[in-house]
Amino acid sequence: MKKFSESLINTKLGKFNFRVYAENHGKETVVVYTEHLNPKEPILTRVHSECMTGDVFQSLQCDCGEQLETALIEIQKNGNGCVIYLRQEGRGIGLYEKIKAYKLQAKGYDTFEANVMLGHNPDERTYEMVKVALNDLGVNQIILLTNNPSKVSEIAKTGIEIVERRSLIVGLNDVNKKYFETKKSKFKHFFSQEVSYYFYQFHADKPQTVEEIGEFLKNKKKDPLLKICIGVQFDSRDFQNKEKLKNVEDIFKVCEFYEGFVPILHFSYTYSNNQILDTERIKNELPFVKYLQTNDFNTEDNLRFVKYVTENFLADIPLDDENIHLIEDENFRTLIKDNKAFILLDNSKGKGIQESKENLISKINNLLTYDLNDIAIFGGFGPDDLNNYFELRRYFKINFSIDAETKLKTNGDIDTDKIKTYLTQLIRFDDPIQAGIEQTRTFQNQNKKEDWVNATILGSTYSVHPAVFNPSYFPSTTWYAEVVNGLIKDKKYFCEVGCGSGIISCYLAKENSGLEIFATDINPFAPENTLYNAKLIGVEDRIKATSGDVLDGIPETEKFDVIFWAMPFGFMDPGTNITMEDAQFFDAGYRAIRKYLKDCKKYLKQNGEILIGFSTDLGNYDLLEDICKQYKIKLTKIAETEMQEKEVLKFEVFKGEYIFK
Repeated sequence: MKKFSESLINTKLGKFNFRVYAENHGKETVVVYTEHLNPKEPILTRVHSECMTGDVFQSLQCDCGEQLETALIEIQKNGNGCVIYLRQEGRGIGLYEKIKAYKLQAKGYDTFEANVMLGHNPDERTYEMVKVALNDLGVNQIILLTNNPSKVSEIAKTGIEIVERRSLIVGLNDVNKKYFETKKSKFKHFFSQEVSYYFYQFHADKPQTVEEIGEFLKNKKKDPLLKICIGVQFDSRDFQNKEKLKNVEDIFKVCEFYEGFVPILHFSYTYSNNQILDTERIKNELPFVKYLQTNDFNTEDNLRFVKYVTENFLADIPLDDENIHLIEDENFRTLIKDNKAFILLDNSKGKGIQESKENLISKINNLLTYDLNDIAIFGGFGPDDLNNYFELRRYFKINFSIDAETKLKTNGDIDTDKIKTYLTQLIRFDDPIQAGIEQTRTFQNQNKKEDWVNATILGSTYSVHPAVFNPSYFPSTTWYAEVVNGLIKDKKYFCEVGCGSGIISCYLAKENSGLEIFATDINPFAPENTLYNAKLIGVEDRIKATSGDVLDGIPETEKFDVIFWAMPFGFMDPGTNITMEDAQFFDAGYRAIRKYLKDCKKYLKQNGEILIGFSTDLGNYDLLEDICKQYKIKLTKIAETEMQEKEVLKFEVFKGEYIFK
């Protein structure tokens, strides 16, 4: 829990408790909440980013000041609510840069363009303090006052349930008309009762797949604007197939039992002689189809076809490099906007190939210029391969929809385990700690060695290969070794994952004469280094070492009393390319950690234990806990310390036990 001070203060709008968190001067988060708060009920909440020009000096160039005052009035009237005031001026770029942006806006640029011209993202705000503030108030459910759908999703992904979004439309005047238009067109803000949803899509070829995923997602989705779409393949040849028609209808029907599930027919026009006639057949012969995705449609006679589709269905229109020019046609744009159709950016066409982030940014900028902001991104996404999608979401602060198909299959068949991982990663949308990543990379570069070095740890001197993790820079290695040594005194067979230069394995072998050890590491230099050090200190007869991804290098016939891993707890986006050197510190999407927790079961004796070295200061403990729940592992903290590395940090050892039920 972060430190805060608080006091009840009388204002012209009523009495409020003011809670201020201890942070850097000028960056203190402020929580203003009603005198009598009932956290057992959803509380009316406004998350407001600081705007000195609007909040203090009543600028007419924005609506911020009026939004803040109106929110306080509504919250006071409601009697159960709060304002969380985040100190992120100018959408996170600061007051100095914001005034420079205003100068550009005076020349005709909009607020989106001005921020980008100054070298910033369009919106650099973050919302992690919202969860801290609400948790400290004991609040799990809120009614959110906002016009900003991205804010809804950013808060929902932290685990706070948003039971309702309420508009806060105030402050429109002649001065800020363009500002409002930009927020609507380029940031997708809602300024009417109409809202647009976004979707995470997977594919199903039988009702049982929908049922399994539906049960899995129960109570996981916190964002009221998010829909889970289920794509169902169909083409003109299938009209004659009664079994296929029945299966499609069954899939659509089962979706009705799961809140927020939306089935969509993926119709391929590859075999169509007449696109409009086939679309009419869908309408007449599959009347339960409301959502239609027009795959492989012929680009001739585009407008007539798009007009028929968008006027008869809620349509998704895929655009690739060959037909992206359609957005330049005003009639096409009018059809898309008037009928609330989605534009799908899809160069992959089912081949599982991702388009570059740079190309997608260029296309999205063009779409936003034309006020087309219901956008989906397709092609090459899947579990542990979402980094480009997340980076686009963070850059534009728009809830782009996404679909995955090829990478959700194993040997050509739909794989529900892959779907679960993909949807979990999307719903969680975990953010890497950028400051920690940059600090670690700086530390790596400062301590790179071109040759072997010696390291004296726990009374023994070891040699460390230049391509292997050097534990002498990290006192946590010594602490992990001592803690684990105290836990294995009666054990016979021990496995260390991520052994590096073998310091922990060698120390344990030296301290426990009856202990046999199998060490493994994904880095091929690490097992050789471990065996070299084992020979140096005279324990080579009791240590084996191999290379492989987590436990893959070890035969499944091996069964251990204890498996330990001091994890690479630095979280990065799923799919981020990391080097062998990076893998010592980072785990993209916690793919390797997930694999460890899934596979350990196969390698443990009947009463065997998992031990995990972690840092809740540096790692994503909430995600670790979530993965443990997925694999039915009870996680217990058995040791904790604080130590000085570059700064004072917490480190822990956890024990994991599989729950057999």
